[in-house]
Amino acid sequence: SGPDFTSLEVGGVRARALTAASHILATRGPEKLSLRAIAESAGIGTTSIYHYFANKDELLLNLALMGFRDLHRQIVKFQTSPEYDNAMQASARAFFDFAETHPALFSLMFSERLMARHVSLRDAEYETFLAYQAVVEADERMPAGQRPNVAYALWALGRGIAAIMSSYPDGKLPPEIAERLFAGASYLINRRE
Repeated sequence: SGPDFTSLEVGGVRARALTAASHILATRGPEKLSLRAIAESAGIGTTSIYHYFANKDELLLNLALMGFRDLHRQIVKFQTSPEYDNAMQASARAFFDFAETHPALFSLMFSERLMARHVSLRDAEYETFLAYQAVVEADERMPAGQRPNVAYALWALGRGIAAIMSSYPDGKLPPEIAERLFAGASYLINRRE
């Protein structure tokens, strides 16, 4: 079972606001993410947004929680994909694909400011980490006693990539840096010895 995230009523004001916020974040960046812009994009009144979100920080938190829900689901889904040699490789690819396809959301999810303020976000990250840790601990290429440490180290590598991404405009890495980071991480994950 996955993390217990707040459910969204399909088509409801809350869901429409979060969908609009996600779209603005992805297409225009976090600087353009305001409650007014979200209300206009979602076709709802600003006061309706305040009914569901006390402020922009709470809305950002909910976006980050949705991101972890989606990342968790992607990690689990990739584990059964036949195109990967092992579940650890598949889970890492899910993590990196998510980072590459949703850079602004990925940066928001690992925001130091949000993480420090919201235990629910730290809990969501931990639940997502547990899905990754399970495949690392099942990988027999490493000594059993080292597997928990390897899981934490690889997750920290992913968080480091998130921090590097967030330091670039729109959270997008220059292609040459992205290629080197992902190639190096892939080498570490796929090593046979």
